[in-house]
Amino acid sequence: MFAPERAVANPTGKTFVNSLGMRMIGLEGGSFDAWTPSLARYGEMMGKSGRADLAFALNRPRVTIPVTVGDFFLAEFPVTNGMYRQFVKQTSHRRPEGKLVDFFWKRSRASPWDLEDFKGDDLPVTGVQNADIIAFCKWLSQKEGRQYRAPTIHEFEYANRAGTDTRFWWGDRPDVRTMNFGPSLINHPVEVGSYPPNPWDFYGMHGNVWEYCPQRLPWDESRFQAMGGAFNCPQKWTGIDAFGNFHEGPQKMRLLTSSFRLACEADQGAARPGDRQKPTIVAAAGRDRAFPKLKITVGERIAFGLSTGPPYNITSFFVTREGTWIVKNRRSTDRGKTWKACTHIGETRCQLRDGTIISIHGPESGGARAGFDHMEGKAQLKMLVSTDDWKTVERFQASIYVPLADFFVPVRGIIELEDGRLLATMYGRMDGDHVREDSPVGYELDAPWIKTRVILIESKDRGRSWRYLSTVSYNPHLGFEGQNESDIIRLPDGKLAVFMRTGIHGYADLHGRENLDQPLLMAWSADEGRTWTEPQRIHVGDRLITGIYPRALLTSQGVLAVLRCRPDGSVIFSPDGHGAFWSDEHVHYLPKGHEASDGAHAGMQDMALIGPDTILVVDLFNKLGSWYIAGVPVTVTKESRRDGR
Repeated sequence: MFAPERAVANPTGKTFVNSLGMRMIGLEGGSFDAWTPSLARYGEMMGKSGRADLAFALNRPRVTIPVTVGDFFLAEFPVTNGMYRQFVKQTSHRRPEGKLVDFFWKRSRASPWDLEDFKGDDLPVTGVQNADIIAFCKWLSQKEGRQYRAPTIHEFEYANRAGTDTRFWWGDRPDVRTMNFGPSLINHPVEVGSYPPNPWDFYGMHGNVWEYCPQRLPWDESRFQAMGGAFNCPQKWTGIDAFGNFHEGPQKMRLLTSSFRLACEADQGAARPGDRQKPTIVAAAGRDRAFPKLKITVGERIAFGLSTGPPYNITSFFVTREGTWIVKNRRSTDRGKTWKACTHIGETRCQLRDGTIISIHGPESGGARAGFDHMEGKAQLKMLVSTDDWKTVERFQASIYVPLADFFVPVRGIIELEDGRLLATMYGRMDGDHVREDSPVGYELDAPWIKTRVILIESKDRGRSWRYLSTVSYNPHLGFEGQNESDIIRLPDGKLAVFMRTGIHGYADLHGRENLDQPLLMAWSADEGRTWTEPQRIHVGDRLITGIYPRALLTSQGVLAVLRCRPDGSVIFSPDGHGAFWSDEHVHYLPKGHEASDGAHAGMQDMALIGPDTILVVDLFNKLGSWYIAGVPVTVTKESRRDGR
């Protein structure tokens, strides 16, 4: 999967190991079409008429530019803490220090050498800027008699792409198996060489840390530009350069996400006193992330009969801790063989640690959307609670307080935290949310449809009252509807994840225009829902996952499964349970000869665990004008702990 489509055997075979133990690799120069914007070129185009014009130029669609680089040597890895400590000790140069904004948008400032996850000798040095880089190169140059420098932006891109013509040397999308970036959920640098090298034997040129490279401008000779991405980068920021945007660079900032790499001219490779025979800075063997392969087994279809109780074309399915199956307004204690009527379970429900089942009813189950007074931010929710396995149910009205809310609707997401607090997701609008976009599929939900957001509410009294906690996602540019129908789950490492719909049809634009896609989105929280990452698109292989009505669960082996209702509903699987990597997708169809639409795609609606690693996926189909429900058991197990590539 990771072999580039076109790779040029560029390295000249010339190498040397410098006095600090870093292997330098010789490259033969050449011409290529560079993606990294040339600020110097834009400056020549725009003159020196001001940064507003420059910013305007950089915001235009990206175009490649022909670039030629000469022969040069480049370091196998970024400069490490161990190397930089020698420099600081011998010169009394200032220690590295800087700002940190992690993937979860927590901000802090510190010296990396005072932080457990940043100070190791084999980690890239961070918290440096252009003056530090220049001083380090000057010190090492005097020490060895060579002329060291940081690589230029186009030398970095040339070596990074390693003769390939894709965005990454392995393909066009970032991948947690080959780089450390935000969705890897590591949230700090890892040892150099922790991931596979590119075809020219350079490590870590995508992800882990930004690498500062000089970008000489007619008006500023000291400008450096961040290249390659870092451990805190969202999916959309990854690639060759600093996400293609004009930014101030290290001359004003010292960041705990940024480092640098050594380069020197091609004539500097001759042996020098102090050179080493073998490198002491070597790859961290075996540290690249491995994922187990999954085995997916599909069982016999189980018929549940007619869908009863409005709405007929929406189905909720819940399995209690005692093993009772509940489908909408029916319950079974013998795994679907016989059924008895019960109160509608609804979409938004969970079972607490003490066995209590709690449900928030929305429009799909007899409730209503919560309409708010803008000034007071108050409304009510229809709540149901059962302490006897949903045999009898208590109903009550809960208060909810969301400042400046217009309306919000509960759909699916509710969990209990270890301290007993309840968290639930809702979607709707705040006063002032007025962004809209015409549907790419010609379907209007409202007149006009104002894009929605997903928020998180919390209850400290077992659902009697609720208050706004945070906004999970308000990104109107993602999908026709904004963000809405959502599910929340606690992951094996304690983080929270929310999955969100963005469009009525789950439309994927066939021409690759992301602003017209309606993807399923995922966001994480590392602080129990107070702050959230930018939402990320989900891919299984090269397939963008779209869809509506997501439902998430974890198997006993820690496999994360997410159901997406339509179009072409399916269940996707993340083998390590964190959602950073999705390896498998299961789709099932209505069996021929069984329903009116032989071989048609099943309308997958909901799912729950009916065994430690067996999911019952409930689907809905229409036969002669009536809606019927059936379930298909899907068992997913880990085959091994070997790398699942």
